[in-house]
Amino acid sequence: QSLMGDGDVLLQYAGDDPDSYPNIFDNAKTEVSEKDKKRLIEALETLNNSEAPESAVDTDSVIRYFTAHNFVLNFDSYTGSMIHNYYLYEQEGTLSMLPWDYNLAFGGFQSAADAVSLINYPIDTPVSGGTVEDRPMLAWIFSDAAYTDQYHQYFSELISGYFESGRFSAEIDAVTELISPYVKEDPTKFCTFEEFEKGADTLKEFCLLRAESVRNQLDGSIGRTAE
Repeated sequence: QSLMGDGDVLLQYAGDDPDSYPNIFDNAKTEVSEKDKKRLIEALETLNNSEAPESAVDTDSVIRYFTAHNFVLNFDSYTGSMIHNYYLYEQEGTLSMLPWDYNLAFGGFQSAADAVSLINYPIDTPVSGGTVEDRPMLAWIFSDAAYTDQYHQYFSELISGYFESGRFSAEIDAVTELISPYVKEDPTKFCTFEEFEKGADTLKEFCLLRAESVRNQLDGSIGRTAE
């Protein structure tokens, strides 16, 4: 959790005093020793100040994380104005991100833009309520051409492997068919069955259009940044 603008949840380096990182250490899910704190803070310093993010970040897993994250457009998160809803994982001085709480993905966050803007949201400036530069865990991907190329490659593989291949459409159709009779008979459902069907169809259309937009961004047909 966080308050808007808290530097530690942005993963900004704020000196060597562990008290400067209350959102991280007070909410830790494991026991944290002084050595743990020192190691994590050193990783944050490297992440913020170094030209070599690979010495502080599991670059491959973090790029994969942001590829999927930036596809599904969840701004109730690190890339939104609230700057929360993720787990920071540290092992032997190396940081990575674990996804959590995606119920407001696909444009569901209240302050998000309209559907057309969301579908075409630029993959190279994937932040709402701030800038890429103030989010160190994301900024390094775009400050080095090699990492940006890797990010684009993973996006291309995501689009071709799941959307252009028909795999996504087949899966969402199968899941919709599987759960439909249970939705229809559910006495506690909070929408009509017709609204459920419309929702499933809309989610499918949204994702297919998002995939089409990302492919066009990768190809240069439309821009990859807000500019």
